[in-house]
Amino acid sequence: MIDAPGFYDPADAEALVDPRLRGLVERYAQLAGATVQELEPQLVELTLPDAEIPHFSGRPSVRVAFSLAALERHPDAEMAVVGSPFLQELLDAVRARGARRAFGLIPPTHPADTNGLPRTLAVRRGMAEPPVVSLALHPVARLVARVAITAATIVVEHIAESGVFDLATGSRAPDDVAGLCRDIEAGTVVPAGDEAAAGIAALPARPLAELVPLMLGDIESRLATELARHRHDAEHALAAELARIDRYYRQLLEEAADSAWDPANAEERRAIEAEHGRRRAEEVRRHEVRVTVHPLQLVEFTLLVQRVDWNLVVEGGREATLTAQRTLSGAGAWQFACPHCGASPKLLLICRDGHVACAACGMTCRVCGEDFCGAHGIAVCHVDGEPACDEHAKTCPTCRKPHCTRHAGTCSTGGHPACSACLGSCSICGKVVCATHAVRSASSAPKGERRLCLECMVYCEGKTNEPVGKDEALRCTSCGKFVCASHQAACVVDQLVHCSTHLRRADRSRRLVCERHRGQCGHEAGVIFASDEVVPCPACGKSVCAEHARTCVCGSPVQTVGRRDQAG
Repeated sequence: MIDAPGFYDPADAEALVDPRLRGLVERYAQLAGATVQELEPQLVELTLPDAEIPHFSGRPSVRVAFSLAALERHPDAEMAVVGSPFLQELLDAVRARGARRAFGLIPPTHPADTNGLPRTLAVRRGMAEPPVVSLALHPVARLVARVAITAATIVVEHIAESGVFDLATGSRAPDDVAGLCRDIEAGTVVPAGDEAAAGIAALPARPLAELVPLMLGDIESRLATELARHRHDAEHALAAELARIDRYYRQLLEEAADSAWDPANAEERRAIEAEHGRRRAEEVRRHEVRVTVHPLQLVEFTLLVQRVDWNLVVEGGREATLTAQRTLSGAGAWQFACPHCGASPKLLLICRDGHVACAACGMTCRVCGEDFCGAHGIAVCHVDGEPACDEHAKTCPTCRKPHCTRHAGTCSTGGHPACSACLGSCSICGKVVCATHAVRSASSAPKGERRLCLECMVYCEGKTNEPVGKDEALRCTSCGKFVCASHQAACVVDQLVHCSTHLRRADRSRRLVCERHRGQCGHEAGVIFASDEVVPCPACGKSVCAEHARTCVCGSPVQTVGRRDQAG
């Protein structure tokens, strides 16, 4: 790199600085009464009035670099990049002065003309009355926002702008009008005076709560390519991290000895598996791409518009207004589109809530037969795939999917509503329950895969991964836990069912014996026998096994008894 005064590397500046930031600095200076002096290419000095100094940590002037080369030559300058302290101070100063910036009327370039008016279209089950032609002032604006994209180690910020929107209708303004707005901001076009719109009524803007989501959606579409790249990177990083986690916990499970009859070992494995699942879920959440948008400023203009309004009337007396409009600035072409989807309509309908929609985005409720637009109903009931209006559309609290009232029911557990796809009968008691209050047993269960309500379901040995029906399980005689028929085992002494926690194989005979019927030979401490495998010495009272039963240590002969030699 050449280190000489006045040297400027365009590629370096483009790689680090959003080119719109310089325009933001200059517009702020013009608005706040500050001065911007260019010291050299990509380096300016911002001199602040007294009222603005507190926003910049008490500094009366700030040197701002727009390239890395300029910053290296002037280390006392601040870099104008998204996320820098200087930009945060600048945004705070902009917010303090107001979130709206108005430029006035876009100069009209066309006169109002009643020739060549668009014709109306057919109305489903209705008609259109004669049109009314008028002039009106429409507010138009674009949104400047700060966009933060985060996912695990990815942290990216942008200053983004939406397209220009008509605030009276909520539709996007034509590109030629958006170009005129940019020219007015740049100072190459001068706004028209009030006399150009004398006597013309101004239409009110729709509520910001309706407009801001439209503008944010436009910003998101502009960042779609970058978001797709970040999602791709996040997915690759997630796959690598999950593979590392899986290797770690797989090693832990391999180190833990797996014995079906060792309760302590089983508990350890369950704890490892639970922690493994928690760590995987945590990484999945951490690698989700999140986009946070902070609206900064609404840049507003006024546009002179010629309007044609048709009053549409359908059977039953319901009415709505359809409008075609032509901006008298820019190309001046007529705009005649569906107010809901923006497509060119071929057939019109009136929504049951008084909105106009085209046949492509308007639908007919299969429950009541009324027409509705996409904002007042659902396009698809997830059970039968048919549309339903707001009155007959529901969201199942179990599966969170939309459905119509034809496919609605009530769960007998708690009495809450649910869709018919989530409801079903218990295989044991026949009670109708939703998916939340029911479980399905596995195909490996004694009676195969079945739907069970919570009252008729039990867990084999208390393990939540093995639900079975009450009709295919018995209680452990020792602790009361249910044991399914596939995993039942009985003590060879009392012939009663016990769970694996309370059964143990005798060390010599390998017969299963419960805790109550375990015995011990007085001559072999620590060796487990079944209680019928040891007998007491009549002289000393010690229990002895068959091996030591001929003669006890005390010298007395022991009378042996036969045991039930049953395989465990």
